[in-house]
Formats: sequence, C-alpha cells, structure tokens
Amino acid sequence: MSGKCAATGKSVGRLLPVLLLVALCLPVRVLEVAVEGSPPAGRMWLRSDVSVVVGYVHSVERTWVEETYVAGRDGLHLTMMRWQSFSAGLPDEYDSCVDGFYVKGLDVHMGRTIDYWFLPLNQAEVSVGGVPVFRGPEQPSRLVVRLRRLPVVVRVVDWLGAQFATRSG
Repeated sequence: MSGKCAATGKSVGRLLPVLLLVALCLPVRVLEVAVEGSPPAGRMWLRSDVSVVVGYVHSVERTWVEETYVAGRDGLHLTMMRWQSFSAGLPDEYDSCVDGFYVKGLDVHMGRTIDYWFLPLNQAEVSVGGVPVFRGPEQPSRLVVRLRRLPVVVRVVDWLGAQFATRSG
C-alpha cells in the first residue's frame, strides 16, 4: 500500500509543474496605455469594467478636453466628452454646461484600440479607474490605449517588477 502512495506522490510531483505552466499561459484581459515604441506606461488586469479618461489641451483652441471611455469585455466605449470651447474638431452640440465645461453624453463603441497623436503642448493625461497612468508626452508621440489578452505570466512579471521597484526606490 505504501508503494502505491509513493508512486501517486511522484505522479503529482511531476504533474504540478505542468499544471503551473499551463496556468501561467492562460490569457487574461489587460488594458495597456503606451507611447508607441516604448514599454507600456500602464498595464492593468481587467476583472470588470473600468473608466479610462484621456485629457489634453486642444492643439488649436488651447483649452482642456476630456474624453471618458469605459473599457469592458466588448471593447472601449466613448461615454462622455467635456470641453471648454467650440471650434476645430470639437462638438457643436452639448447636453449641459458644468463648471465651465460643455458636457455631452455619448455611447460610441470604439473597438479595442484608441490612438492619439500628441505633442508636448497637449499636456496629455490618462487615468484608469481614477489613477493617473500617463502624463506627457516629452516629444511628439502616438499614444495608444488598447484592450488585449496576455498570458498570466506577463501580469506576474509586471507585478514582480513593481514590487522590486517599490523596495529599491
């Protein structure tokens, strides 16, 4: 009887690394915010819908604009826009005016990726779930907000890197 138990223990011991490897390769949904050609400024594991706010100084009007998205299972949805003046590329209709901003509620499915071209004068800011993840850019850059699936191991490596950076900084 003890021989069978020992054999079973060896089988489980061999199977455990395989199961761990399979688990680390399972895909999870993540939201990435990155400047093209650079590592992501932020990569968040999405367990539920989350708000993404992209704010910037409009290149022509030189006034603040905010676009609010909801990142969910089926992609990014533009849900609200706030702006301070009317002109090039800004809406001419609004639902309300609050604290000096024109506000328009929207429901526009944007797909899985949104792209922006920003200059330093745009002073862009991106926050996810109310937490700032990007400010810039330092040079003219394409900013990408993307929903994608990545293996769990990528998220684990991100987390370990953040832990290391916190302890050494």
